[in-house]
Amino acid sequence: MRSGRLARFSGGLPGLLIILLPAAAQAHPGGSDTSLITGLMHPVFGLDHLLAMVSVGVVSAQLGGINIWRVPLAFVGAMAVGGALGILQAAALDVELGIALSVAVLGIGIVLAHPRMSPWPITALVLLFGACHGHAHGREITVSANPALYTLGFLIGTSALHLLGVLIGAAARMQAALWTGLRLAGGAVAASGAAFLLQALG
Repeated sequence: MRSGRLARFSGGLPGLLIILLPAAAQAHPGGSDTSLITGLMHPVFGLDHLLAMVSVGVVSAQLGGINIWRVPLAFVGAMAVGGALGILQAAALDVELGIALSVAVLGIGIVLAHPRMSPWPITALVLLFGACHGHAHGREITVSANPALYTLGFLIGTSALHLLGVLIGAAARMQAALWTGLRLAGGAVAASGAAFLLQALG
């Protein structure tokens, strides 16, 4: 039964990547390629971004069903909007505080999430957190970068990290020991988020 679930979700996020990758393949040599690669790598540079994006995938797998693709897609969609606002240097609330909070909350989500709980509170928070992360990425774009390719790059990079989280969460659902270990890891992520929060508030 669980192997059937694994087969069903394995087509979700890769499908999102398949939609995005043809546009990436059309990048022109030179500066445009640099913009795309910079965007691809940007989500990995900061530990706060990395933990939050992998955690989104983990939580979506823990919720199961349609949430395996709906929760990450909500994050990516909100991130695209936030990224556009960041590129335009639009004013926003304390984005760094929102990013730190996202790590703490998603870590708690890993500890608590299960298939029988309502997905909507987590989905709503994921929308908010996606916008915060996107705004931060967009705000940090270099003058020489192509905004469209840079945005495409960090959306693809984020989707790949979500997929990694989904695979981790799905593997943990197959063995009780891994499930327990995943919840302990979620506690460590939440503690990291608390540290990020203290730093942001300081």
